[in-house]
Amino acid sequence: MRLPTRAAVLTAVALLALAPAVAAAAPVPGTGPGDRSALAATQESTVTLTVALETPAGDPVGNADLTASWDGGSASATTAGNGRAFLDVPEGATVEIGVDHPTYMRNDPYVVEDAAEETVAVTVRERGGLTVTVTDAGGDAVGDTRVVLRADGEVVVNGRTNANGGFTTGAIEQREYGLTVVKQGYYRVTRDVDVGESTRESVAVERGSVTLSFDVTDDRFDPAEPVADARIELETAGTFRTLDNGEATAQVPVNADLDLVVTKEGYETVERTVDVGESAATIRVDLGRTPELNVTAVNTRVLVGGRTVVTVVDAYGDPVADAAVLVDGEQVATTGGDGTATLRFDEAGDRTVVAESDELTSGELTVTVVRERTATPTPTATPDPTPTPSPTAAETTDQGETGVSFPGFSPLTAVVAVLTLAALFVGWDRRTGE
Repeated sequence: MRLPTRAAVLTAVALLALAPAVAAAAPVPGTGPGDRSALAATQESTVTLTVALETPAGDPVGNADLTASWDGGSASATTAGNGRAFLDVPEGATVEIGVDHPTYMRNDPYVVEDAAEETVAVTVRERGGLTVTVTDAGGDAVGDTRVVLRADGEVVVNGRTNANGGFTTGAIEQREYGLTVVKQGYYRVTRDVDVGESTRESVAVERGSVTLSFDVTDDRFDPAEPVADARIELETAGTFRTLDNGEATAQVPVNADLDLVVTKEGYETVERTVDVGESAATIRVDLGRTPELNVTAVNTRVLVGGRTVVTVVDAYGDPVADAAVLVDGEQVATTGGDGTATLRFDEAGDRTVVAESDELTSGELTVTVVRERTATPTPTATPDPTPTPSPTAAETTDQGETGVSFPGFSPLTAVVAVLTLAALFVGWDRRTGE
């Protein structure tokens, strides 16, 4: 084994001497300028809330479990005998502080906005409860009645009575509340109630009704026009129709939320819920016509190569601009501001015209296109036949049973003529005999 040279030994000694300086110059993880800034920022983003839990009289409440919650995190602590506890929370956060104690409570969490290093006083009250019993004028239990308790204008409890007319709030602060009891068809009851450890309250309710007036109009017009014979379906009231002035009335239970449906042929259906109170009211309903397109033509019969003007209107008869006009399924024109377009037809036959606009399609219009026809000659009038003159009395001879007639002779003349001829024949025979 060779011993190190003198030069090598000197080099090693030098390196050992420089090592502390190099180590001092190299940054230690977590202590560099950037890391120190990040650490400082982390420390500055957390603040401590000092919570002072106390009664309304200012007495401290110890041994209470506090839970602080915010978006993305939570923390907990227990109050000391002096009613104080410390909670580390994000700076600027919205923090909700809940309280759990066997004797004291809050109806809702305490909220700290924009948290900072501060002391917050949180008030708690002794636990209490309320049982409400609702009956009608005859003393019978009224179930499914809404019971509402409010404190400082905020709803604390919202529930409904059971079949026996009873409702129990559960644990709430012992304090004064505003109590409201309401059920459809009954007048509302509102009173103040002082809730102690276990308070009971009886409430009697009375039936009632109110008149609702309906005013159904079409607000497309100015002023709005009444819609007559509109069909109104109203929960508990049945079905009825508007008069010529668009009005109707109905008697309905007080304090009710009623389903309303208004319909009429050619109009869009209106459905909504009517909130009925304890006073007469007017319900206004705007009923608009069902959107549609109608297309008409100046002429529905044209010659090949001829034109016709079509007009497109909406459900109110107003012109529809920029509507596409299709002939046999192919767009051939677009309506102008007056809702019209001119169409030319170059082929004979029945052509189907349709208008489209805003996802609406009109009914079909048939235009018959015919070729130019040759004029048909007017038929020559056939002359009436010349009437045959009726024979005169002198020319008419009674034919008798033989059916022979002698023109120009009367019956007496004929007899004379026959006798004369007979005499001539007799004379002729005598002369011939001689």
